[in-house]
Amino acid sequence: MKWIKIVAALLFAAIFVQANENIIVYEVDNANGKVTPKVIEEALAKNGYVIPKNRDMNGPFKKQFQKTSFDTYNLLIAYHKKITMELVVKNADAGVFTPFSMGIWQKKGDKKLYVAFLSAKAMSQIVGGEAPLFQKLEAATRKAVESAAPGMKEVKLPYQPVKVDHPLLTRVTVESDPDEAEDNIDEIKMTIESGLKPIGFILASQLSYGMELDEAKNEDFLFYDTYSLCKLKVIYNIARTHPEAGAFAPCTLAMYQKKDAKETTLVFPNVYNWFSSLTLKDQKLKELLLKAQSDMEKLLNSLNE
Repeated sequence: MKWIKIVAALLFAAIFVQANENIIVYEVDNANGKVTPKVIEEALAKNGYVIPKNRDMNGPFKKQFQKTSFDTYNLLIAYHKKITMELVVKNADAGVFTPFSMGIWQKKGDKKLYVAFLSAKAMSQIVGGEAPLFQKLEAATRKAVESAAPGMKEVKLPYQPVKVDHPLLTRVTVESDPDEAEDNIDEIKMTIESGLKPIGFILASQLSYGMELDEAKNEDFLFYDTYSLCKLKVIYNIARTHPEAGAFAPCTLAMYQKKDAKETTLVFPNVYNWFSSLTLKDQKLKELLLKAQSDMEKLLNSLNE
C-alpha cells in the first residue's frame, strides 16, 4: 500500500511538472447548468473588469459548419480597468491584451464547465516584459473567476508548451505625420475593415482606448485603438481538440501612435503562440493558422503600398 501511494504521488508530481504554464484552466461542476458564460461575465465585472463582448459561438458554428461538439462555447474578451492602464502606459504593446480573451466551454455529455485564459508568464513572453504587472493581472483574473461559483478550481493541461523559433508578436509600422495622424488612422482602419471579410476574419469588437487614456490625463499617445479579430474557421477546427484555444481568440490588434512619433504601430500576437502554447502537431491545423497569419500580414502590409 505504501509503495502504491509513493507511485501515485510521483505520477501526480510528474503531471504537475509537465503541466502547461501558459494557459490557465478552471473547472466547475455544472450538471445543473447554473454556471453560464453570463455568470462568468458578471463575476469579472464585479472585480473591476470591462467586458466588451461575450460571444456565444455555438450559433455561428452550427450555421457555418452544421454541427458543434459543445453545449456551451463562448469567447469572452475583457480588460481590467486599472491594471490595463498601468500596463499600456508602461509598455504600449501591452495593448494586445486590451482586451484579452477567455474561452468558456462545456462539451456535450460533460457535467463540467471550463474557463481558460493566458497566464502572466505567457503574456509577458508575448509582449517582452512587464512581468510584475502581468502577475498582478493574473491574480486579479484568478480571483474573479474563482468568485463566479462555489467549487471553481484550477486544473492542469496535460502537456507542456514547446519553443518556437519565431517572434510572438507581429509588428507593422506605417509612416504617419503627427499633424495628420487622426486622418491617417481613419484611413488605416477603413482599409483593415474592408479587407477582413475577403480573408475570412470577423471584427468581433473595437475599442477606442485612447478615450480612457485621455480620461486618465495621459498624454503619451496621439491615439490608441484596438480591434478584436476572429477567424471562425480557425477557432472551430482547433477548439474541437483544444477548446482552451479560446484563450487566444479573438486576437487583439493594437493600433497606436505616440506623440512626436512619425509612424503608426500595428501589433498583434501571432499564430506562433498557438503553435507553442497548444503544442499543435496536426499539420492541417498548422496550415490553417499559417494561412490566417499570411493573409493578415498581407492586409496590414498593404497599408505601406
